[in-house]
Amino acid sequence: MAKIAGPLLSMAASGSMGPRLTFSQRKSGQQVRFQRAQTDVVTSTRTTQRGYFQTATGWWGEMTATEKSGFAGYDDKEA
Repeated sequence: MAKIAGPLLSMAASGSMGPRLTFSQRKSGQQVRFQRAQTDVVTSTRTTQRGYFQTATGWWGEMTATEKSGFAGYDDKEA
């Protein structure tokens, strides 16, 4: 599943190969970056927060359109 433009490991390679390896051209020259996979550390705080979110999404799914319309305007970014 490579998405490389140009020959691999050449001066013209750019793009990503899989989810981890990225080839790019920088001012300093050709660059290859490796992205490590993020670890999902399970903590009690994170588990609690995820429980709150799951409960809230469950309640939202059970609401009628009329009940949901009462929340209109809360997503405005006026400050």
